Amino acid sequence: MSGNDRDEEKENTGIENDTELVDTVETNAESESAAEDLHVRLKQLEQRLEDKNKEYNDLHDRYLRMAADFDNYKKRVSKEKADIIAYGNEELIKALLNVLDNLERALEHSESAEQDGPIVEGVKLVYKHFLSCLERFGVQPVEANKGQEFDPRYHQAIERVETKDLTPGIILSEMLKGYTLKDRLLRPALVVVSKEHRETTTEGASPDKPEEKKKSDGSPGELLDITDEDLDDNI
Repeated sequence: MSGNDRDEEKENTGIENDTELVDTVETNAESESAAEDLHVRLKQLEQRLEDKNKEYNDLHDRYLRMAADFDNYKKRVSKEKADIIAYGNEELIKALLNVLDNLERALEHSESAEQDGPIVEGVKLVYKHFLSCLERFGVQPVEANKGQEFDPRYHQAIERVETKDLTPGIILSEMLKGYTLKDRLLRPALVVVSKEHRETTTEGASPDKPEEKKKSDGSPGELLDITDEDLDDNI
């Protein structure tokens, strides 16, 4: 082989090597571009997945809140329905208690006047029948016996009386009966309650009481002064 042929062959080999190098560079560049596109696409998919997860969590939280609200609504409606069934006649019973009070007063008056007869017996029967009807609907009298401890949940004190024999807060007498409807108070019992007895001292003047006026000796001027003071106090 001549020298020219060898040179030509070398030249052709160099061109082929350059072409392969260019192809390799282009291939690498395309691979890098595809990798970048794939990375961007992957980021977009991850963002969409994150958004969808957030949307799902929001919807799930809304569903849980709505389910809880609906459950509370059902409980509230059920309780209101039960209250209507149990206490729907509360106002009517409160009005009937006044009639019951009048029957009791009539019977007490007949006993104090020592009256007896068909009319009194008829009133007693009506009173007993009235009580039995109210009991069937869940009405019960409040216990307020003498000597019982005062309970502000069921008793209302209309008077407090000092006593040495009992501790404070003991029922002395019942003025008006109270009643409950199932577990609800219709009317408290009106009672008289004991309170602490305070000893009164006679030595010296009490600091919280005004000083007693001096007695007049009968002179006109002194009597006029006392009268003026009394008028001022009344004004």
